[in-house]
Order: sequence, then structure tokens, then C-alpha cells
Amino acid sequence: MNMKYLYNLLILFAAIGFVSCGEEETLSIDSLNADGNEFYCNQKVKVWMCVNSSDLWHTEYQWSCDGGTLTQPQGLNEMTWKAPSVPGTYRITCEASVGGKKEVRSRSMYVSSYFFEKFEKSSQTAFSFQNAKNSLKKESNGNQYLMVTVNSSTEPTRYIRHAFGDNELQTPFSTRIKMGFDKNIPTTQQIKVGSKTGNAVLEFRWNMRSDLSNNNSYINQIRLLWYPHIPTDGYPSLSGGAQTVEGTTDWNIQLTIQHTDANGKKTTVNEYHNLNTLNIFKNKEYHTVSLGVDEGENMLVYIDGNSVLQSSVIKNLRASKGCEGGMFINNWEIYQLNGVGARNLPELYLDDAYASNSEILK
Repeated sequence: MNMKYLYNLLILFAAIGFVSCGEEETLSIDSLNADGNEFYCNQKVKVWMCVNSSDLWHTEYQWSCDGGTLTQPQGLNEMTWKAPSVPGTYRITCEASVGGKKEVRSRSMYVSSYFFEKFEKSSQTAFSFQNAKNSLKKESNGNQYLMVTVNSSTEPTRYIRHAFGDNELQTPFSTRIKMGFDKNIPTTQQIKVGSKTGNAVLEFRWNMRSDLSNNNSYINQIRLLWYPHIPTDGYPSLSGGAQTVEGTTDWNIQLTIQHTDANGKKTTVNEYHNLNTLNIFKNKEYHTVSLGVDEGENMLVYIDGNSVLQSSVIKNLRASKGCEGGMFINNWEIYQLNGVGARNLPELYLDDAYASNSEILK
């Protein structure tokens, strides 16, 4: 064989080998990321892969999970995971592949409770607002919280609301939030704005929904109202010789339960208390308040993790009305106070809002 021909042939084979080696696929995974580290039940969470690939355009992605559901088409480097309805720790896995190369990465996803809102993001909160100004503020330690003031010249109170949007949500259930006043804490029994007057009380309210199991006889509202601070003009008194559960005529905590019967008639029951537990708020002091209804239909109130009130008012009303089925929660409202004459507006601090149907939050 001609040596020159052989030499050229060897150069050609070497060039082909060089090109082939240069085109060999490479693939490595940098990370599998999620939008957050703690999630609530049924939350939709964005997850995505960061990879190094010799051919990103043709790299394929196959997602899987051991709980919850995947809600986007396969094949992309991102996915939306809908968390399951039961708290726990779950795993999301993604396999990236290009040519004959494959790499797999998994990530733990911690689902802590039914719902929470920590007010950490500036884009949008999960609460809606009724005639209320709201803004996200930062404390000196970097923690972000929600500041709310009433924006009304006619109403003593307005609410912020979270609608759960879950027809299956029922008791046992509880809600909890860290709250207080940055300034202008109410100091009187009542607040008058325009022609309207209302008690200067904070309020947690659950608006309920009817279910087929109720046969149109159901509890439609559960309310906890309390004076956050001792009014300078003293607590209000009950009329007609009525007394609180503790045997006093003046009260600082009110439980209100409303029932709707099959004909649409509403019955409201009030239970009054005088307890030195919830009236401890001061400007720049914040406390965690929790309202729950347990499996025995007992109403439970906690402040800063301590039990301050237990009542069977819900159970007694349901029994007297012959209620069947469960108690289903539609939304949670927190009522904020206006200033007297809509001046010196109380600035309400809110942070770390949680709701749970797997435990009674304390």
C-alpha cells in the first residue's frame, strides 16, 4: 500500500475519532429546586431542575412523586407539584436524559399544615381585604409581616379574609396567627365612626357552609371576640341580670355561634366570659392567638401556646337543634378596628397565619 495513501487514511480516521469524541453527550445535575422549604396541603408549588448538558435543547425530563400530584406536562425542566391533603414529608424525583446519558435527583417536600401565610413575599398575600390598607413591613431582624389599618369613614371594623375553597374542609380544625398593634391600640369600650358604633374588640370569625350531610340544618358561623386591652372606661356590662360563665356582670370575651335551620331561620347563641387572659396586648407587643374546634365539638382558645378557654357552646347548640353531619369551614376572617372618628387608626401587626385540620394549633 502506498505509504502516502496510508498516512492520509490514518489522518482521516483520527479526524473522525476526534469529531466523534467531541460530540459525545455530557450531562450533570446541579440542583433540584423548589419555591420554598415548607408547604401547606393542596398548595401548588413550582419545582425546577438546573443541569449542565451538552445539548440542552434535546435534554428530556421525567418527573415523579410519592405523594400529591404533578400538574404540568412531562419533558420540561420545570414542573408544578400540588401537595397532598395530609401533612407529612414527601419526595419529588426528576430524571434528566440526553442521548444515552441519564441522571436522577430527588428532593424532600415538607407539608406542615393545611394552610399558612408567613407574609414573606412582596407579590401577593393569600388574604383579601375589606376596606383596609395593607403593606408588608420588615422588623430589625429582617422578618417580614403584614401591617393593616381600616380604610373607612363609616365602619367601626373591617376584616381581612382567607377563603379556603375546599368543600371537604371540616372540623376538627384550628386557625392561629401572631398579632398585635404597632401603635394606637384601642383603649375604650366602643368605637364610633360616623353614625355607627361597635365594641372595640378583635375577632376571629369562621363562616361555615352547608353540606348534604347536614340536611339543611347547620352551624353557619363561629366567632371569638375579645378586648385586646383593658378599656379605660371599664368592660361592658350584661343587662337584665345576666352573668358571664365566671359569675360577673361585665365581660371581656364573647363566643357567638349561629345556626341555620331547614327553613332558613337563624338562631344566635352568645356565651360571655370575664378572664384575665386575652386582654394583655400593648403597643409593640405581639401574641399568638389560636381558635380551634376539636373532634368532640369543643371550642378551644389558646394564647401564646397556653389554653385560656374551653367551651361546649357549639356542641350544646348542635344537640339542641338535632344537627347531623359535620361542620364545614368556608373562610376565616380577622376583624380589625378603626379609630374613634376614623382618626388615630390602630395599626394591626399580623404574621405567621396557620390553619390545620390534623391538629389543634396552640
